[in-house]
Amino acid sequence: MKRHRTFTGGMPILEKGTRRAFTLVEMMVAVSIFAIVMLVGVGALLALVQANARAEAINSVMNNLNAALDSMSRTIRVGTTYHCETSPVPPLPATLAVPQDCAGGGGKLLALEGANGDPNNPNDQIVYRLNGTQLERSLAAGANGTFVAITAPEVSIDKFEFYVVGAPRGDNLQPRVLMHIQGSAKVPGGTTIFTVQASVVQRLLDI
Repeated sequence: MKRHRTFTGGMPILEKGTRRAFTLVEMMVAVSIFAIVMLVGVGALLALVQANARAEAINSVMNNLNAALDSMSRTIRVGTTYHCETSPVPPLPATLAVPQDCAGGGGKLLALEGANGDPNNPNDQIVYRLNGTQLERSLAAGANGTFVAITAPEVSIDKFEFYVVGAPRGDNLQPRVLMHIQGSAKVPGGTTIFTVQASVVQRLLDI
């Protein structure tokens, strides 16, 4: 039995049971919307991946810097005979074993007697300094060839300054060291800039 279509006002009316396919325009619109949604989704995913990589890089930089500062803080806290110098490069003075303040800041080098050091041996002083863009430590009073880096190469230290008060014995001031650090590090998507301060009080009472 044949099906017939009727017309109302010049428009065909499909009889019940007939199927109508998508037109080319409808398909193009659907594909365009899908492409836009996918483009937005992929862009958001890439941005999330980049942000995560940047966060991990910053976290790695700060972990390295914090590890160096924690090591310095522990050594300074149990050390004695703080000696602050305004020059970070050789020739180092022969008076590193003599207590000396940098109350107004400007200290570029800090020497101290370690917890297990010999107070009668001026050649076993622990020395911290900024050399170029890296923090360095010497366990032999800053002798040539004894400095080793304690920060990673990707961490660039632009400014490192000591404030030292109460270093001389009997001045009625408990020895205290304030470290101020400014620097930067290259991370995915640019460069991160950081500023860190750490304050350390000598454990041995100055009385």
